[in-house]
Amino acid sequence: MKKKWVISVSALVMSSLVLAGCGQAKPAATANNSPQLPSGTNSNLGPDKYIGFFSGGISGSAEVIGIPSLKTLRLIPVGVDTHEPVFSGSNKGGTNGTPDGKYLYLNDKGDSSVGVINIQTQELVKKINIPGPFGPHHIAITPDGKYLFATGELSGKMAKIDLTTDKVEEIDVSGGTDSSPDYLAVTKDGKYCLATDYYKSGVHVLDVDSFKEVKFIPAGKNPHGIDITADNKYAVVDGKLSGNLPIIDISKMEVIKNIDLTAAVDGFAKSAAPGPLHNVFTPDGKYAYTTLFVDNAIAKIDMSTLEMVKKIPVHYRPGHLQITPDGKYVLSINKFSTGMFPGATTNQDPSNVELIDTSTDKVVNVAPTIPEPHNAKIIAADMVKGYEGAEVGSEGETVLQAPHKDPQVKATLIPEDKTAPGVYKKDDGVVEIHMQEFSYGMKPDNVTVHKGDKVRIILTNTDKKTAMTNDPAPMHGFIINEYGLQTNWGVPEGKSVVFEFTADKAGKFAYYCSYFCGPLHLEMRGWFNVEQ
Repeated sequence: MKKKWVISVSALVMSSLVLAGCGQAKPAATANNSPQLPSGTNSNLGPDKYIGFFSGGISGSAEVIGIPSLKTLRLIPVGVDTHEPVFSGSNKGGTNGTPDGKYLYLNDKGDSSVGVINIQTQELVKKINIPGPFGPHHIAITPDGKYLFATGELSGKMAKIDLTTDKVEEIDVSGGTDSSPDYLAVTKDGKYCLATDYYKSGVHVLDVDSFKEVKFIPAGKNPHGIDITADNKYAVVDGKLSGNLPIIDISKMEVIKNIDLTAAVDGFAKSAAPGPLHNVFTPDGKYAYTTLFVDNAIAKIDMSTLEMVKKIPVHYRPGHLQITPDGKYVLSINKFSTGMFPGATTNQDPSNVELIDTSTDKVVNVAPTIPEPHNAKIIAADMVKGYEGAEVGSEGETVLQAPHKDPQVKATLIPEDKTAPGVYKKDDGVVEIHMQEFSYGMKPDNVTVHKGDKVRIILTNTDKKTAMTNDPAPMHGFIINEYGLQTNWGVPEGKSVVFEFTADKAGKFAYYCSYFCGPLHLEMRGWFNVEQ
């Protein structure tokens, strides 16, 4: 378990909203970039029958949201850069699995760990460390609830975590070449773990018991999400840059069809690059819903014919999505909200979530969220303490408080730095790194210092605009994996941020853009080498 920290929630929220790579720069207020809220928006949808647990991204928290009201009920501090919430219990059943109401697991990419949250008390009780550098992007639980698997996006590794002992096993699936295990799913019979690999453009198949790779399946171009149907028949892969859904037959472990998402359908013109990212399934298994980042839409897939039947417009740039356990609502978790919430008080717009009624496939509610949720899981409200019939949380359980930005850990926002990117040694012994971020890269992308060096980073966002409709010039974030909150900062376009820390850990650590700034966001990374 990591050491205990004290947290100031207000400081956490303010730092994430103002500096820590939390949104996109707000455009000038004009009629063209201030669209009306989606027609049919309605906050009077009855009592909240469900509770959604959302990853808080670079806020380092979990966000608890009531559904269908979409009201934020609580922020649970966890760490640095949270990504994938998973309920304890089993992965059997629908998209949310079969939760036992005890714990929520939430991986922290920024410090290579998994936070364990008591669902009933809604407090962090433990953090499980994954030996780093690792960079866990996503996690998935086995049907028996005994193990979590994690993808090492920043390391080309996979991890298997024994939830009874916290023991962690790791294997390298890179094969000595560029590898970025991204999203994963465990088959409903518990035999295999399937993980997409962004750079290798395919799916790793690992035997759950032996924890060895048994097959690699080429699937799509730079695939992102992968999700398995409740009947364990298909794994649906999101071909992020190929614009399709490769369908893997689980019994054959091969792609049997590629569903074309570029076709014109339901009022949408033919799309060259729809940008599919993630999927959910209706409880009856009849339909899948898939986010299309570039198209600003959710695709509806008929799983009996394996064909796209509809696209549902959303606002804007959907990344993840989730469905309520009864299938009544789909939640589109959108990266951008350009002009939708004029009351926002910082120079970034918030992320947002839209509620889609699956009986009509229409948006019926919308609300801002803290930036920026990577995924969510939803549980029936009556399984959470405070609702009639709910199970009481564990008595005497120790609460682990998550880290906050210590008053000594500061960053300063300054005008755009014009110094050439590079590493400079200053007269006072400080190693000063002038770094530029842009869509989609970083300069320099390889930095070497020595253990004990005091490091000053001047981080500049050189982007001026984006060619994508409804997107202002993007906000870029920055984190050095394993160096955590002291390097977790961000910067709006045309500005620079200055921060300092001591290079007190030797090794090779990835640094990356922590805010989803566009389709090739994963290309924004580099290496921080600390020599003895």
